[in-house]
Amino acid sequence: MEASAEEVINPSPNNAKISYNDIAAKLLNEKFLLTALELHAELTEAGKELPILRDFFANPNNFESPSNKPEPFVPIPRSSSQATLDSLDISRYSEDGGGVDERVAVLEFELRKARENISALRANLTVVAESETTPDKSSERNSPPPIKPHEQRALNFLIYQYLLARSYKLTSITFSDENEDQDFEDWDDVGLNIPRPPDLIHVYREFLRGAGYEKPPSCDAVIQTDFQEPESGKLKEKYNEEINRLTEELHTLQIQLESLENAKKDLEQRLEATGSLKSPHEPQHPTQTVQTLSSSSTTPDKFEMLESLPREMNTTTQDPEEDDSISIVVSLGETDPGDKDWTRIQLPRMDVTVETPTLPNSPLRSLPTRFKREVLSHCLITGSPFGADGTQDALIDVLAITLPKITPNIVLNKREEIIPLILNTIRLHADPAEREKLLQLLFNLKKKPEEEERRILLGGLVSIVKLEDVPPSPEEIITICWEQSQHKYPERRLLASECCCALAPYTPSGVRNSLMISMLQQMLLEDKESTVRASVIHSLALLVALMDDADKYFQCEELALTALDDTSTDVFDAASMILLPILAQWALSLKRLQSHLLPRILGKLKNQLRPNTHSPGKDHREGERAIASLAVLKILLPHTIVSIANTQVVKSCIEDDVSGEIPKPIINLCKSSISNPQVFCDDTDDIAIILNTFLTNVWENESWPELTWFTTKLLPDVLDMVKLTDISQENILNSLLSYIQALCEGFGHYITQYRIKKVFQEEIHKLESELTSLSSEESTLNLTLIPAYLIILSTLDPTDLMKALKNFVVICSMSNSNIASLIIAVKRLSKQSKVVENVLTALWDGVVHQRASVRCVTTRLFAEIISTVGERLVIARIAPAIVTLASDSDLMVKAAAITALGRLITECGAREAKDKGRLTLEAIAREPQGVPPALSVPLVTTLAHIAPNCPQHYVEDVITTQLTAITASALQQNRRVDLASSLVDAYSILVYCSLSDRCVSGVLLPGLKYLETLVAQLLPQQRENVRSLIREAESRQDVQKPIE
Repeated sequence: MEASAEEVINPSPNNAKISYNDIAAKLLNEKFLLTALELHAELTEAGKELPILRDFFANPNNFESPSNKPEPFVPIPRSSSQATLDSLDISRYSEDGGGVDERVAVLEFELRKARENISALRANLTVVAESETTPDKSSERNSPPPIKPHEQRALNFLIYQYLLARSYKLTSITFSDENEDQDFEDWDDVGLNIPRPPDLIHVYREFLRGAGYEKPPSCDAVIQTDFQEPESGKLKEKYNEEINRLTEELHTLQIQLESLENAKKDLEQRLEATGSLKSPHEPQHPTQTVQTLSSSSTTPDKFEMLESLPREMNTTTQDPEEDDSISIVVSLGETDPGDKDWTRIQLPRMDVTVETPTLPNSPLRSLPTRFKREVLSHCLITGSPFGADGTQDALIDVLAITLPKITPNIVLNKREEIIPLILNTIRLHADPAEREKLLQLLFNLKKKPEEEERRILLGGLVSIVKLEDVPPSPEEIITICWEQSQHKYPERRLLASECCCALAPYTPSGVRNSLMISMLQQMLLEDKESTVRASVIHSLALLVALMDDADKYFQCEELALTALDDTSTDVFDAASMILLPILAQWALSLKRLQSHLLPRILGKLKNQLRPNTHSPGKDHREGERAIASLAVLKILLPHTIVSIANTQVVKSCIEDDVSGEIPKPIINLCKSSISNPQVFCDDTDDIAIILNTFLTNVWENESWPELTWFTTKLLPDVLDMVKLTDISQENILNSLLSYIQALCEGFGHYITQYRIKKVFQEEIHKLESELTSLSSEESTLNLTLIPAYLIILSTLDPTDLMKALKNFVVICSMSNSNIASLIIAVKRLSKQSKVVENVLTALWDGVVHQRASVRCVTTRLFAEIISTVGERLVIARIAPAIVTLASDSDLMVKAAAITALGRLITECGAREAKDKGRLTLEAIAREPQGVPPALSVPLVTTLAHIAPNCPQHYVEDVITTQLTAITASALQQNRRVDLASSLVDAYSILVYCSLSDRCVSGVLLPGLKYLETLVAQLLPQQRENVRSLIREAESRQDVQKPIE
């Protein structure tokens, strides 16, 4: 039941109604005066004033206190609030000095009403502030409005709370002092009737979430609304209005569509009229789909280039091949999706097809589609969104947009905003001299243009050069670039190089082949900045891709080889990863890869490997260059394989069930996408099927010129390089072995088995006979053939690898040859998971060999591969072998095992293997008959080497004790200078290990005393070093004593 406006419902059981008069009388009788006053105020504001309350509060006698105690006079001024009770004469309350409590209650009520008024005013202020701060679209383009006082106070409050919460106490105090007019403890002081935001971080996160940068997890949901009957009628009317509005819009759009179709028919008639002017003998090219390209930019100048008629529609007669050349799709990688307001400018331009990004001005050379795309992605500089127009009216539009931005921002860091104006002026000016001045102005806008500024300038140049029959010509710009290429600032020289790269696709081949390549050649040879030379390499790579003059190949090849000799890593990387693969693709199409490019690289590499007896320091530089040349050969392996496989002989053997995927070994050889055969090969050839056919056939009896070159030229050169490499040049040898392994994996099992292995096998037989007969000196033996041959076998049958490795271990051991080549081979093979088990099995046969020299060499080989294999194999295969060899009866084998135990303790991460090595070493050191003299030096060296990696108790109980015992026994032996020197080195390590005071005083210092006596007899020059060790040990002993 609803209550009336003047009644309330009493929750009593009988549900009787009580009037407001009864409530007022009850409140007055019970002396609830403050509640009665509030009720009176509420009813008065609602227009329902009660006479009983009005008369009561109008009579001042009702507020006199019955107490006769005088109270001090309290003057109460009249409140300025609009809500005060005018019927109360508060000045009368002070006549007898009473009624203080009642007056305080009245004033509290008035204070609350005043605060409510203040809140209402704040609400009005908030509404006004929100209406004032709502920007329109026109104001968004202008500078932001100045901050308002209430905004500044709100931000100040949030900043102060943030500083205080993050413990920036001094900063918060300073901030509060600088804003004395604001109370940072009270949010109401801000003056806005809005709730206080949580904190500054919350505001920041809400902004990110609102801008779409941070989206909370969400899920789809289905909601169904059950409309009530009255609401359904309203919605039906609303939807009918919407349908009527949409119908009108549809009618308007149909009218616009009809007008556009009429315009289209008019243009088609013009097109037919234009086409009829062509020569009747000139073939008509099919109309290609033209895609409207637009790119975004965060710069204030927003222009969108709209294509007009394609290039085929020009009235002039052109060569049909040249007519196929179109512009490159240039897109910005850094775009702003929020930039929606564009100034659209209609431009005549060269057509851009969707399917094939054909390079312009390259009519005589056909490039594979994917290869063109990769070349552009590696070389081409992205363009800028703004450019120039084609009509005077459009120029006025550009000026209208650009000039307001230029006028206030012509300072140095805003000069790029004037570029559109200069570009349009250059385009529309007929005087070449004036155009040259404007180009000079354009290039000299910035003293040191940064990367983004260069990109904007070049993008603008590209946008006008792409247009036909419109100045300036590319020659005019390249001439200015040549002047910039000699500038003292590297940024300006970078601009010249990048300008060549950006304009190359739109420059006639004659200019590219002469003026542009000459300028880049001069910069490559003379510029001292590596960044400039690296940029030149990118420009040269694009020029090589666009080159259509076969006679220029040799100049490009020379430039590429020159760049590969550059000392800068950036230049070499750019030359090897970008320029060289592009040049190799051209050489492949000209059939010059095997006849020119590869032989030159191989010849240069062989010269770098030849030792220089007159200048030993030069060997180091040549060694680094040799490693770089081997890396280049490895990059060119995909081209080498394709040059041999992509022949008519292989194509004639293609079967139906051949896989259409590039073989994985060849994919693994591709250092970049531009080296992928599917990218650089001709689109008409299914290169994947050809390569799979080549790799799956034996070709033992067949031959063709390319395969003959591989067998008679390339492989003998690789063999000669192996022979020229000295065993001490480990880095070069590892690079050469890496190339040989890649060569075998790339050419597959059959070519490796019947071609590569056969060439090396003959030399291996000669080496084995020389080692067995012991007729040759070690300096004349080509021991580097051993790791090369083992690497070849690792790509074939693992069983043959095991047999060959066993054979080489035995032969080298019996001939007492240098086993550095075996160590290099075993370390490389142990890193290959598919053959590591076979390598360990072959070495285990050496553990049980009857000859001590074989067991000794095997021990050294096991020690070398501890750090290259996994812990599982170390525990299961290597540690047992070394422990077995440590108990060998031959002292030379035992000495080698002691060294291997030390490496097992220091290099293996498995605790089980470490413990096993320490126990074995302790057993050798504590043999009852003592340490044999032959084991003293390796034992001393190993104990000192493992000391920092052992627990303190092991260092004290085993290492320090045994070193002291060996030192004492050395005094009784013959003159052992090598042992004395080893002991000095060992104690130099041991003194700085963590030792207890008992060990220092009882074991270490006596051992050092023995060592001092021994050194005085054998190594007087080391006496002072030993004394300094004694002083160090004594000082540690003093430090460890307790303070009395």
